[in-house]
Amino acid sequence: MSNNEQTTDKELIDQILNGDRQSYRTLVDRHSAMVFHLARRFSNNEETVKDLVQEVFVKAYERMDSFRGNASFSSWLYRLSMNHFRDYAKDIRRKNQRFSEMEDYELNAQLGHQETPDAGLEQEEEANRLFDALEQLPEEYSEPLLLKYRDGMSYKVISNRLGVSVSALKVRVHRARKEIKEILNRYE
Repeated sequence: MSNNEQTTDKELIDQILNGDRQSYRTLVDRHSAMVFHLARRFSNNEETVKDLVQEVFVKAYERMDSFRGNASFSSWLYRLSMNHFRDYAKDIRRKNQRFSEMEDYELNAQLGHQETPDAGLEQEEEANRLFDALEQLPEEYSEPLLLKYRDGMSYKVISNRLGVSVSALKVRVHRARKEIKEILNRYE
């Protein structure tokens, strides 16, 4: 295992904030698969996807000093990415691009299958509550949960990546789900 693989995201961010640009390359390499996966929900044009991902990482670099470390970096980056991609989808609609020119896949992804304006607001509110709940979790719980359910990784892959046993990961994911449920119940 190389030195960069052992370095935590928080340590990399500290190095980046102290002017180490190579650390940012490591951080991008570590999280680019997730951002590409998210971008493909909003466009199936590979050039557009690459542009969107590059824009997200530029924005993340510019806002790196706003990362507080309350949640994992991947949670912070996920939220930043989704906000950027939603803005992209809004911009397309704002520019009055003819929907007939857009492929069905792209249109459906951008509109999110929303039937009413209220449905879109409700989905956004639910997503914000979930993000807030995730940010309240300790990183040892949120990171495995996100890797399992957001990124679709197996426990074995997560175990290798985080250096934690599979059984410990299962316990952490179970506790994370339980805590999120309790936090979301408090909203209601």
